[in-house]
Amino acid sequence: MRIALILIASLCLLLPAHGNASSYGLSTMASSGLLIAAQKNQPNLRVNNRQQATQMVKSKYGGKVLSVQSTKVNGNPGYRAKLLSNDGVVFYVSIDAVSGQMSRR
Repeated sequence: MRIALILIASLCLLLPAHGNASSYGLSTMASSGLLIAAQKNQPNLRVNNRQQATQMVKSKYGGKVLSVQSTKVNGNPGYRAKLLSNDGVVFYVSIDAVSGQMSRR
Protein backbone atom coordinates (compact mmCIF):
# COMPACT_ATOMS: atom_id res chain seq x y z
CA MET A 1 0.00 0.00 0.00
CA ARG A 2 2.77 2.40 0.94
CA ILE A 3 4.65 1.70 -2.32
CA ALA A 4 1.49 2.41 -4.32
CA LEU A 5 1.10 5.79 -2.61
CA ILE A 6 4.72 6.66 -3.33
CA LEU A 7 4.27 5.74 -7.00
CA ILE A 8 1.09 7.83 -7.28
CA ALA A 9 2.77 10.79 -5.59
CA SER A 10 5.77 10.47 -7.92
CA LEU A 11 3.53 10.48 -11.00
CA CYS A 12 1.68 13.55 -9.72
CA LEU A 13 4.97 15.40 -9.42
CA LEU A 14 5.83 14.54 -13.03
CA LEU A 15 2.57 15.88 -14.44
CA PRO A 16 2.41 19.56 -15.39
CA ALA A 17 0.34 21.83 -13.18
CA HIS A 18 -1.81 22.99 -16.12
CA GLY A 19 -2.85 19.51 -17.29
CA ASN A 20 -4.17 16.26 -15.94
CA ALA A 21 -3.16 12.65 -16.40
CA SER A 22 -5.66 12.01 -19.18
CA SER A 23 -4.59 14.99 -21.28
CA TYR A 24 -0.87 14.35 -20.83
CA GLY A 25 -0.12 10.74 -21.77
CA LEU A 26 2.66 8.70 -20.25
CA SER A 27 4.20 8.14 -23.69
CA THR A 28 4.58 11.92 -24.07
CA MET A 29 6.20 12.12 -20.64
CA ALA A 30 8.56 9.29 -21.52
CA SER A 31 9.64 10.76 -24.85
CA SER A 32 10.07 14.23 -23.32
CA GLY A 33 12.06 12.68 -20.49
CA LEU A 34 14.29 10.85 -22.95
CA LEU A 35 15.07 14.05 -24.80
CA ILE A 36 15.71 16.01 -21.59
CA ALA A 37 18.03 13.25 -20.34
CA ALA A 38 19.82 13.19 -23.69
CA GLN A 39 20.23 16.96 -23.61
CA LYS A 40 21.89 16.72 -20.19
CA ASN A 41 24.25 14.03 -21.46
CA GLN A 42 24.91 15.80 -24.79
CA PRO A 43 24.87 19.54 -24.14
CA ASN A 44 26.14 20.32 -27.68
CA LEU A 45 22.90 19.59 -29.51
CA ARG A 46 22.31 21.58 -32.69
CA VAL A 47 18.54 21.29 -32.22
CA ASN A 48 17.60 22.06 -28.63
CA ASN A 49 13.80 21.98 -28.64
CA ARG A 50 10.64 21.27 -30.61
CA GLN A 51 10.20 24.92 -31.64
CA GLN A 52 13.66 25.01 -33.18
CA ALA A 53 12.95 21.76 -35.08
CA THR A 54 9.66 23.24 -36.34
CA GLN A 55 11.39 26.39 -37.63
CA MET A 56 14.09 24.33 -39.36
CA VAL A 57 11.71 22.07 -41.29
CA LYS A 58 9.40 24.94 -42.20
CA SER A 59 12.25 27.02 -43.61
CA LYS A 60 13.71 24.09 -45.60
CA TYR A 61 10.56 22.35 -46.85
CA GLY A 62 7.81 25.00 -46.65
CA GLY A 63 4.18 24.00 -46.40
CA LYS A 64 2.42 23.56 -43.07
CA VAL A 65 3.91 21.76 -40.06
CA LEU A 66 1.19 19.48 -38.68
CA SER A 67 3.08 17.98 -35.74
CA VAL A 68 6.55 17.52 -34.27
CA GLN A 69 7.40 14.71 -31.85
CA SER A 70 10.61 13.89 -30.03
CA THR A 71 12.11 10.53 -30.98
CA LYS A 72 15.41 8.79 -31.69
CA VAL A 73 17.04 9.44 -35.08
CA ASN A 74 20.08 7.34 -36.04
CA GLY A 75 20.48 6.40 -32.37
CA ASN A 76 20.55 10.07 -31.34
CA PRO A 77 17.88 12.25 -29.77
CA GLY A 78 15.83 13.96 -32.43
CA TYR A 79 12.43 14.85 -33.82
CA ARG A 80 9.94 13.57 -36.39
CA ALA A 81 7.88 16.23 -38.13
CA LYS A 82 4.71 15.68 -40.13
CA LEU A 83 4.17 18.28 -42.86
CA LEU A 84 1.57 19.14 -45.47
CA SER A 85 3.11 20.45 -48.68
CA ASN A 86 1.61 23.37 -50.61
CA ASP A 87 0.30 20.89 -53.20
CA GLY A 88 -1.50 18.75 -50.57
CA VAL A 89 1.00 15.93 -49.99
CA VAL A 90 1.62 14.74 -46.41
CA PHE A 91 5.23 13.76 -45.68
CA TYR A 92 7.58 13.25 -42.75
CA VAL A 93 10.98 14.71 -41.94
CA SER A 94 13.43 13.25 -39.40
CA ILE A 95 15.68 15.74 -37.58
CA ASP A 96 18.82 14.51 -35.80
CA ALA A 97 19.21 16.81 -32.80
CA VAL A 98 22.95 16.13 -32.49
CA SER A 99 23.98 16.81 -36.10
CA GLY A 100 21.07 19.00 -37.16
CA GLN A 101 20.64 16.90 -40.33
CA MET A 102 17.16 16.56 -41.78
CA SER A 103 15.88 13.83 -44.08
CA ARG A 104 12.53 13.63 -45.82
CA ARG A 105 10.75 10.28 -45.60
